[in-house]
Amino acid sequence: MQLTPVSREVHHRSRRGTGVGSVLGLADGGINGEIADKGVTGQSDPFHEEIIIREAAELPYGGEWKGKEGLRALMTKINSLVTLRPVDVEVFDLGENHVITRQVAKMTRGGVDRELEVPMVEIYHLEDGKIREIDVFYKDTKAMVDFMMQRS
Repeated sequence: MQLTPVSREVHHRSRRGTGVGSVLGLADGGINGEIADKGVTGQSDPFHEEIIIREAAELPYGGEWKGKEGLRALMTKINSLVTLRPVDVEVFDLGENHVITRQVAKMTRGGVDRELEVPMVEIYHLEDGKIREIDVFYKDTKAMVDFMMQRS
């Protein structure tokens, strides 16, 4: 199986039939912007009602988060610890409603005079054109925990 890159930009609007870049771009806008049932203002909601997000257990926000309320709670928890910004995003459409993204998570914290960059991969499962599952894999969770728990 050959992976097909869709985009290197988070907010790419794919013209491909699956609309993968479009869905993931909206997801990023929704996650980092307005997490609401309507998604990003003026756009359709990219998240399935029964979305499941799985994060590494050792992270302060680790575990399985279910539904849109779980998504909101996860993002509230992350935002209470760091400002997280994905950069250098590559999107690979695997077909069959599966997508992989490779990116770098850039993190900053108030009161801490440095930034942390951690390469990561996310595996998405789409259902009915919406994001149903996200499995998140970071290359260095220890560095993340140390950074998040570091005293200001």
